Amino acid sequence: MAPQLDASIRDTLVEDLSRFPAPWLDFMGRYGLQIVALEDGQTLADSPVLARSAVRDVEDWSQKAQDAFLQSQGGDRYQRAENLQIQLLEQGSPMRAATHGEPIDLLKLAEHRQVAAAFRHEWVERLQQLNAPWSSLRDGLFVADQGVFLLPPVPTDFGLVADRGYQEAVSTTAHFVAKNLGVNQGPEQRVLLHPRFLAQDAAEIGQYRVAIHEVGHALDYALQGLPEESGFGSQHSARVLACFEEAEMFTSDRADDDPREYFAEAVEAYLTSPSTAFDFRPQNHQAELRQRDPQMAAYLDHIFATVPGPDWTSRPPQPRGMPEGFPDPDRDAIFLP
Repeated sequence: MAPQLDASIRDTLVEDLSRFPAPWLDFMGRYGLQIVALEDGQTLADSPVLARSAVRDVEDWSQKAQDAFLQSQGGDRYQRAENLQIQLLEQGSPMRAATHGEPIDLLKLAEHRQVAAAFRHEWVERLQQLNAPWSSLRDGLFVADQGVFLLPPVPTDFGLVADRGYQEAVSTTAHFVAKNLGVNQGPEQRVLLHPRFLAQDAAEIGQYRVAIHEVGHALDYALQGLPEESGFGSQHSARVLACFEEAEMFTSDRADDDPREYFAEAVEAYLTSPSTAFDFRPQNHQAELRQRDPQMAAYLDHIFATVPGPDWTSRPPQPRGMPEGFPDPDRDAIFLP
């Protein structure tokens, strides 16, 4: 998912990934892992990764959402919108409930919802069609009966994307990825990288292998999601935790506090040779891992010597979401003035 990358950086990325044993790369492909590089100025919404979450059978979903709308009840418009949103979430619908008090300029609403300029008129047309039975235009402004209406999926170059997923994608910026060096989105089976840190000798970090580290995170999630008969699953989590509690830390403070960070740094060390130039973590290589953390080195020997079964299926982790009792704006109805 990085067609724009400079050829030398792409080659280095491929070289880094090829340090994982081929059977495990095949497994991660079957697991559904996507690796995305975002250039400065881009967001995840600019990536073909959106195609995987494109809405299918949009007409069927529209009918289901309209049925839910007609069934929704509640006192004021806020309560009705909340009730409708609950029904849509239960359906797994790509639609979203919204409520308004004043007439709406729909093109301004499209801009507010960060719909790309090239698709705003299409989004407006879809919104009007979806809400035609209970809405009208007054002096060119949209008015919904009782102030409650449905937001349609967002048109993109890669298909229609549910509003919630689109908002998450457009807010995932290259700047955010670069600030964190790289990002593993476990529930989405996705690794995000920035080209600045992928070169053999990268600016700021030297020969530190960001791609290996982030795929190490993804591997951790995939192993945890395997069934118990594979020898991993909860057994993997227990083994990592046992190693973590016994280990002498040799990489970062984050790894000292977080078993997931510990495992990813151990994978990076296991698959990395000593640096030949500047490296902001020069000790993070296999020889140092074997000396300072022989238990984790032995466990990684076991993992990478194992050939994943062709029928192994891993379940990605569920999103954590907000603690119970807290509002979750990503899942709530949209409240407009």
